Amino acid sequence: MAKTLLKEAEGLRGRLSKIRRQIHMHPEIGYQEKRTGALVAATLRGIGVTAKTGVAKTGVLGVLQGGRRGKVVALRADMDALPITEQNNVPYRSRVDGVMHACGHDANTATVLGAAMLLAEHRADLAGSVKFIFQPSEEAPPGGALPMIKAGVLRNPKVDTIIGVHVDPSVPVGKIGVREGPMMAAADDFWFAVLGEAAHGAKPHLGVDAIALSAQVIQALQMIPSRRVIEASTSPSSVGTWARNSTRCVLR
Repeated sequence: MAKTLLKEAEGLRGRLSKIRRQIHMHPEIGYQEKRTGALVAATLRGIGVTAKTGVAKTGVLGVLQGGRRGKVVALRADMDALPITEQNNVPYRSRVDGVMHACGHDANTATVLGAAMLLAEHRADLAGSVKFIFQPSEEAPPGGALPMIKAGVLRNPKVDTIIGVHVDPSVPVGKIGVREGPMMAAADDFWFAVLGEAAHGAKPHLGVDAIALSAQVIQALQMIPSRRVIEASTSPSSVGTWARNSTRCVLR
């Protein structure tokens, strides 16, 4: 079966490339993924997969019922782009000023659609069901994951296992990193204020220099990821180790 699926996957290369490039040319930031969601839903329905749009505003949920009873597995991709101007000189570059798929969500979406195409062809032999979750607003806090969960994407039928799909340019082409449990920690924003107190230039000891204090805070914060967080190597020889044991922290 694995060899059959691999051969069929190779046959989908051209179709999935067109889908990915179509999404790349028309990027949409969080909670504006209407065009992308419509493309995803139309593709799912075209292969006989039930699709629901407007989940948690702009998310899409597809459900494929297998021919035999079994557990429920979910595949999750994200669809939103970033507010970045694309500078790549390629035929499929972004056609939206100031917005591009800089994090690979166009590829994530195409990947899960490809999985749906393969599984739909073998639904009679499939034991259980597969849910295809296309999440909006992964990039913008607080994100679209919790709203989709609250909307019930993991219920009716209840999901037994979920697989989050994301590309990573540090993993060599042809290899897949897999880890059970949390992976690729979220990057959260936080704000703080450093309050100073004015003083005469001749009597600096009576004041509090907010600029000097801010500089010390910045230096201290930089020490957290550089000295307190372990970043495993992602060289080809250690991909397996990284996939099982990596922990990442991003501080903004």
